[in-house]
Amino acid sequence: MAAKRGKNLYLYLALACFAGIIAIFIVDGYFGLYDTLYVTAQEREQVIEPDYWQQPWVKEQGYGIGAEWGEPVYFRYEIVNRGFSTYSASLEAAVWKGGEKIVHLLDESVSLAPFEEVTVEWTLQAEELAETGFGVGEYTVQIRRGEVERKVVMSLYERPVDYKEIPPRALPR
Repeated sequence: MAAKRGKNLYLYLALACFAGIIAIFIVDGYFGLYDTLYVTAQEREQVIEPDYWQQPWVKEQGYGIGAEWGEPVYFRYEIVNRGFSTYSASLEAAVWKGGEKIVHLLDESVSLAPFEEVTVEWTLQAEELAETGFGVGEYTVQIRRGEVERKVVMSLYERPVDYKEIPPRALPR
């Protein structure tokens, strides 16, 4: 009888350790500060998830999008605090070209209570770039949240003069 208790004890201990390891992975993956960027250009929304920013080449080069000159580009930045303490930081967004800040888009401070989220929205209009003497080309939208920096490389292009839309009836079914 005593030998059977010993075997069961090790089984229960092994199950408890396994459950503990699983719990650590769940807690580690859930808790933290997460930011998601939504960029809408040309009637298409692109979602840049929190784990995407962790890739080394994205940290270096940024995320690339394309937009037609003259069309507004909408940004929605969502910050989620999945922690037990309050998070506060300043949030700044600006357009850069050749290492020089040319348009300031956003400057505000955010404060999130534990398990709270906040969404900040702004729009980039082509007129804002035109006022500074810039036109079609490649720009970097830099988003700073405290010590964290996110880059979105935006390529603005003109629609070709001879561009013709395909009539709906000509599309294959």
